[in-house]
Amino acid sequence: MKKLFAILLAMAMVFSLFACAAEKKPETPTDAAPTDAAPTDAAPTDAPQAPDVDMSIVPASVKLSDSKALQGKRIGNSIVYKGDEWCASLALAMETLGKYYGADIVVEDGDLNDETQTKQIENMLAAGVDLMMIDPTTPDGTHEALMKAVNADIPIIIYDGYWNAGEENAVTTVTWDQELTGKLIGEYFIQHLKDTGQSSVKIVELTNAVSTHCQERFVGLHKVFDEAEKEGIEIEVLNKYDSQGNREMAYNAIAAVVEPYDYIISDVDNGAFGAVSALQAAGNTSVKVLSMGAYGEEPFTALYNKDANYMACLNVDPWILAQFIFDGAIAHFEGKEVPVKTNIDLFVVDSSNVTDFWSFD
Repeated sequence: MKKLFAILLAMAMVFSLFACAAEKKPETPTDAAPTDAAPTDAAPTDAPQAPDVDMSIVPASVKLSDSKALQGKRIGNSIVYKGDEWCASLALAMETLGKYYGADIVVEDGDLNDETQTKQIENMLAAGVDLMMIDPTTPDGTHEALMKAVNADIPIIIYDGYWNAGEENAVTTVTWDQELTGKLIGEYFIQHLKDTGQSSVKIVELTNAVSTHCQERFVGLHKVFDEAEKEGIEIEVLNKYDSQGNREMAYNAIAAVVEPYDYIISDVDNGAFGAVSALQAAGNTSVKVLSMGAYGEEPFTALYNKDANYMACLNVDPWILAQFIFDGAIAHFEGKEVPVKTNIDLFVVDSSNVTDFWSFD
């Protein structure tokens, strides 16, 4: 009996070995040892890949690099407020160029809120991004979160706005001179008053109280007004409304003004076009509107068509700003020197020169 049992046990072991052998998967090319097989026609892994992005929307004025320094980089990005048309255009430009360069990027909306941006930055830090691009709502509101990124050796590029500690801690700040913005519009406005023989006017201002860089535009504007007063030009600010970069709020503010006035000056184009809509609804074609920050089809078409109310704007090209941001990022990852600050060029645009900045073909 014992012998029979031993024979049966041996047979079971043999069958078990055959079963295990049958379950073993065939060797795949990935598991196989490397061979000296002839090379195939497949493209090398470091060859530039065609970007999965619509490049037809990129203006010809944007200078693209052939650098691969950003391929595969994870970029965290927070913009001050996507509800603003210009900021929305800048967000599109950054996402488009980021994808062109092979980076993983999504531009988040800071919603004009320091706390919101702080959480976004902390989430970027937790996700282990390779680079942060931040447009701060205020110069100090996200300081602690940004310093955590600095301590984690995550490079930061500040754009559009300012970070008070940016000069020491950021790779670079790519922006536009906010005070100069107001100065340029102010100089244009004063020259217009001189050309039309107006020595005393009343204006309404539309601003965004939470945005420090919007406030800086009015600083530059009023410096010009102060100098004009010395020349005998009187400018009375009848009202100043916080439209928060919102068209509806700007519309309501202007619609509620009863006392006569001559001009409206807005810090951003959302406010300007909210004002234009209110004026047109009231049938008012005499009051003129100036914007201290605009770009795109809507403002340029209004100027091209010589709109009865929309008079002039300060042009800041979001695509060029985006280009400079990525130029800084590429230079950083290539180990090149990056300037502490880059200010892009600013231009006042009206019906006389709008075709220099936008094609109407």
